[in-house]
Amino acid sequence: MTSDDSWPTEFNPAQALADVDGASSSMVESTDAPRGFMFALVAVIATVFALINVVSWPVIFGLSALAVPLFLWYYLVMRKRPKRRHALERSKAYLVYFLLFSAVLHLSGYWGPGSWGEVAAKWLVVFALAWTSISLARKADLQHRLKDASESCV
Repeated sequence: MTSDDSWPTEFNPAQALADVDGASSSMVESTDAPRGFMFALVAVIATVFALINVVSWPVIFGLSALAVPLFLWYYLVMRKRPKRRHALERSKAYLVYFLLFSAVLHLSGYWGPGSWGEVAAKWLVVFALAWTSISLARKADLQHRLKDASESCV
């Protein structure tokens, strides 16, 4: 067998590696929560934290109750998806972004809006910072799970 006959002419190793990388990335993303769920959950959290010192507690509890249909949606979506493979250890970047999310929510309590314009500004700031930290945490977790899966023995 000559060296010209050993590989088919249409086989491209770089393309094959790119296909494998794309397939593993899409598989890891398919086991994670949908972005729409995360967006809606962050919007509800930002709304509750923006209104916490402005409206009465029954209104806050009513807004918090919006999380129930969200988690029902999450349950119905995730039961049809494959179970995610647990990483052997958590990503440090994930932990930092989650702590940033917690700090945003905690520090938002120090901002007591006096008008509805300030409530809207507080909602925008809390939503933007919370969405950024949650998105970065999700990205760090996905990258860590891909790296962990690539380095583990099969």
